[in-house]
Order: sequence, then C-alpha cells, then structure tokens
Amino acid sequence: MKTIGLDEAKRLVAEGAKMTTDERLKVQQKRLRELVAYAKDNSPYFARLYADVPEDFTLTDLPVTQKKTLMENYDDWVTDRNIHMQDVLDYVGRDASEDQSLFFGQYTALCTSGSTGTPLPMVRDDHRNKIHGQLVAQRLIGNANMEYLDISKHRRASIIHLANGASSYGAFLRMKAAHPDCADNLLGVSALDSIDNIVRKLNDFQPESMAGYPSAVVQLAIEQLKGNLHLNLKHLATSAELLSEKNYLLLKEAFKCTVANNYCMTEGGEIAMTHDCPHLHINEDWIIVEPVDKNMQPLGESEEWSEGILVTDLSNYVQPIIRYYVGDVIRIKREPLDCCSLPRMEIRGRSYDTFTICGKSFTTIGIDSKAELWKGLIKYQFVQHDDKTLEVRGICSAQSDPAQVMEGLCQLMRTYFVEQDCPDIKIIWSTETFIPNKRGGKVPLYVNLKNR
Repeated sequence: MKTIGLDEAKRLVAEGAKMTTDERLKVQQKRLRELVAYAKDNSPYFARLYADVPEDFTLTDLPVTQKKTLMENYDDWVTDRNIHMQDVLDYVGRDASEDQSLFFGQYTALCTSGSTGTPLPMVRDDHRNKIHGQLVAQRLIGNANMEYLDISKHRRASIIHLANGASSYGAFLRMKAAHPDCADNLLGVSALDSIDNIVRKLNDFQPESMAGYPSAVVQLAIEQLKGNLHLNLKHLATSAELLSEKNYLLLKEAFKCTVANNYCMTEGGEIAMTHDCPHLHINEDWIIVEPVDKNMQPLGESEEWSEGILVTDLSNYVQPIIRYYVGDVIRIKREPLDCCSLPRMEIRGRSYDTFTICGKSFTTIGIDSKAELWKGLIKYQFVQHDDKTLEVRGICSAQSDPAQVMEGLCQLMRTYFVEQDCPDIKIIWSTETFIPNKRGGKVPLYVNLKNR
C-alpha cells in the first residue's frame, strides 16, 4: 500500500495551487510516469496492457481502459495481490452502520452508483484518500467559515443515497463513528424521499450546513424561495451531478450562503470543483481529464463538446485509474479567471432530472436506484405519459423472461410511490425502442412526453 503523511499531503496540494500552468503540467507528467511504472510492476493486467508501450511514452500512447474490461480482469487489475473482487463486494455489502473497520485493515472500499450498468467496486489506499481529502479541504471549502463546519457546535444535514456501498453514505457513517458525542448534530436524509418529506425533516432539524445532490438541493432552494422551507444555512455543498451556473446562482439567492460544488466520481475522485465561484476548475496536478470524440480521440481545449472523457487519477496506486472512459459531455477552457488559475471545465451531462407525478415532486435518482440493480435488466428508460402514468422501457438479458423482469420492477416501483403518498400512480412497462435526446448525445434516462 502506498501511504503519505498528512502534513506531506497538505504541502503537496497547497504547492500545486500556487504553481504556474507549466509547473503543474510538469509535475503531472512526473506523477503519471510514476503511476504507470508502479501499475506495470504490480498489476498483471497493466503489465499485459502496457507491454508494448515505449519507455518515453506520451499520454496518448497509453491504451484507453473501460469499465467492462476492467471488471473482467478485476483480480489482475488491482496492485495488491491479496485483493479479490468478491472480498470487496462482501465488504461493501456489510452493514456499514455497525462495522466501520477498514477493508483488510488499511483500505476504504465502495461501489460506483451503477447508473451505466453493473456497479464497480473501488478500493482506495491511504495515499489517495489523504490527497483527495486535502483537495476538498483546501480547494473546495478552504474559503468557507470553518466554524460552521464544526459538528461539535453546529448541525449538518446530508441529502444522500442511504445505501451500503454509496460513497456519500460511507463518508456520513465514518463521520458519525468518528464523533460519537456529536451524532445528534448529524442528519442523513434519503434523496429518494419526496421533497415534502425532506422539507419537513429539514425544518425540524434546522441544519447550519448541508450537503446533497444538486437535483435535490435545487428543489429545496425553490421550496425555500416559496416559503415552505425555513433554513438559515451558512454553508452548502453539492456533488455527483451537474450544477449549472444558473442553478449555482439560484442556490446563492435562496440560501444566501457559501456554495461549494464538487464534480467527482467514485473511480476518479475529486476531479473539478468550484473556488467560491460558479465555475468548475480541474485539479490538474492530481487528475488528468481528456475530452474525447466518438472515436476516443482527444479534443484538447476546444469549443466542441466531447462525446466522453478519459480520466486518470494520479493518486490511487492500489486500483489505478488510467485513461478510464466515462460518458460525460464536457469541454475545457484554459483562459485564466480571477477566481482560479486552474483550467475551467464546463459540463453538459451527468445530471438527474426532476419530475412531478400525482401532484408530488421527485428526482429520478429514486427510480434509477430501483432499476440499476434489478436482476435481468440491462438498460432502461423512464417515460412519463401524463400526470399519473409512468412507463419503464427496458432491455433484458438473453437468459431472462422480459415479462417477469419488467413486471417485478414495476411492482417494486408501485410500492415505492405508494410509500411516497402516490396511491393513484400507474406504472406500465414495455420493450419499445428508447426515445432519443432531441439534441443528440446520450439516450436520456427520463423523458416527459408532455413536454415534447
């Protein structure tokens, strides 16, 4: 396991923020070469993949990696030869509220959301955790009044997915375990709940800092402006989804507090973040982001929107992420801004929709979480027909009975909506062709036919 002292991690992150672009890129390339050498020496998968890569390689000499292939070679991918995928899955599936022990006594482990297929188990070493922890501490919340983030004195609410293996839930539980005397100052609220219930819980709890998915927090901002929510927040953090500049300003208007937005993913970590401004800035000294076209060719800094991105995390040595494909739509601009000298990233994808059905507001993360792990279902789309009817379109595995798979999922979703006080909901299913996005790009997760 690669380790680093906390003071050293603090120093490296602080130095990176003060460097010129040329200095950061030089450090970036040095770290890339160290990571690639380590991966070749300790991962049988990377040893095979990089067998023909020249010693004086450039970034584009390294083959692209994708989730499916990495999953198929999981036990050879990780650099600790004692780690096996089933052990990681067993650890992630434990009751995390009861067991806060580290994986193998030295690693943290979690799973991706599975929004693009089977969830990917990720193991993180001490080096990765301390570096990314300092990126958050120094660059994301460094300008905030730290007094209000002291949970011994102030209440904090997290609007997250309360499920074992979820990154945000794991962090929430670790914080509770680390501060048992302050547990009453921490509230976890399910993002799958209806907005009405979330509003009620937050009004009762009255947090001074809050974190959550943008799709949920933006709805809460609207409820605050309507006068239904009554919070006096001092700090608000969002992550995991797209937060547009328009919605960033909406959050500032509604809550009149510091807003910190983190573009992150389980595989790549803290990729880009705001610096007390609406813009996302890439942590290029520790993360390499390559916008690519449909042929996986890098676009560089361009006005053209990408078809996806390749991510390289220069800090994770136990499970290297090197030129890893993610289907996010972005573009990168290098023009310096007053807020930060790090390159600016604009993102157009990776967001959850909000919708209203049976007179109640929801985010698609609720129904997405039901479908993503449903056995036999390979790909899916939600189509809303009217104020009470929601259709699930699905592609099922060859070995399954589509009628059985889809009807079972519909029954689960009916139960979910009834529990959210929507007894008149009508859930139907089909294996019809998915409806494409009018603007092109990825097939949308959710389509509202009333708006087309």
